[in-house]
Amino acid sequence: MYQTMEGNARPHRTAQGFEGSQVGTTATQAELLRTLQSVSDDIMRLAGKLHAGRDATDEDAVTITEQQELAQHLIGQLLTMPASQA
Repeated sequence: MYQTMEGNARPHRTAQGFEGSQVGTTATQAELLRTLQSVSDDIMRLAGKLHAGRDATDEDAVTITEQQELAQHLIGQLLTMPASQA
């Protein structure tokens, strides 16, 4: 069953949860991809909210920037993984 993107994702939880538990430790490809998918969902939800202009706040703009930085970090980690781990 599909859920609506509005209100289901919590960007601050995604970023905090990942930063607190897996950055600095060895994460598996599956963990990185799962977190990247969650971050991507958050970015899409926030982008839709900011584009529509309804209920958009300055905090949303800051949060989307933070989520994009986290996504870049995750992509970088995935790209540096040895081929045997991928």
